[in-house]
Amino acid sequence: MNSMLIGFLLTYCRVQACLLALPVLSERLLPMRVRVALAMSLTPLLAEHATIGGLPESVAHLAMLSAAEVVSGLALGGLVRLFAVALDVAASAIAATASLSQLVGVATEYSPHPIGGILHLAGLALIMALGFPLLVCDLLRESFVLRPLGGAIDVTAILPVAISFVQRGFMLAMMLAAPFILGGFLFQLLSGMISKVMPALPVVFIAAPGAILLALLALVILVPSIISIWAEAVMGIMQTDLP
Repeated sequence: MNSMLIGFLLTYCRVQACLLALPVLSERLLPMRVRVALAMSLTPLLAEHATIGGLPESVAHLAMLSAAEVVSGLALGGLVRLFAVALDVAASAIAATASLSQLVGVATEYSPHPIGGILHLAGLALIMALGFPLLVCDLLRESFVLRPLGGAIDVTAILPVAISFVQRGFMLAMMLAAPFILGGFLFQLLSGMISKVMPALPVVFIAAPGAILLALLALVILVPSIISIWAEAVMGIMQTDLP
């Protein structure tokens, strides 16, 4: 009985920590009670796949094992989040290069950025529709099979994967924002050439509204492709690239 309760406790620690770090389930819009309820509902289902290396000898030993499981869950969910943040990086790049800083960007409580918030929520909704919850359950189940409860994390295996995810996420973000980056560069180049030819012409006041209109039209056309490419990349790394 004690071993079963300890197994449930350690399993819950890893599951709850992983859910707190994953991109969808860690959103501030999701109440904490819902996150706790999800972790508690998944714990009995995943506990049967978990094995305990040995029962703790004291309360301090149990606390150390629980801390190790929390770190394991945070590392597992954090790796996915490191790559998934590419959509927010792409939105920031679009805002900086397409004269849409008031509409597109990373949503915060100080600057909501309505289009950036819609882009973020649309990406999360798409990966949920593509089966993100099932992948999370499979990921946690495989983690319990590969690493028993209370086992130490192999930092030498996690660190290269984290660095690779950061690199690939940044490359994905730049690829998603590439049309707007190139468009902003061409607009600045063309504005500079026109101002050199006609110094008396107020180029900024004439061309800026057109540039903003073209950027908005590009958003309407390209946002479905941007979100779908990002969602497929996130689902792909969860299926094949996590250690």
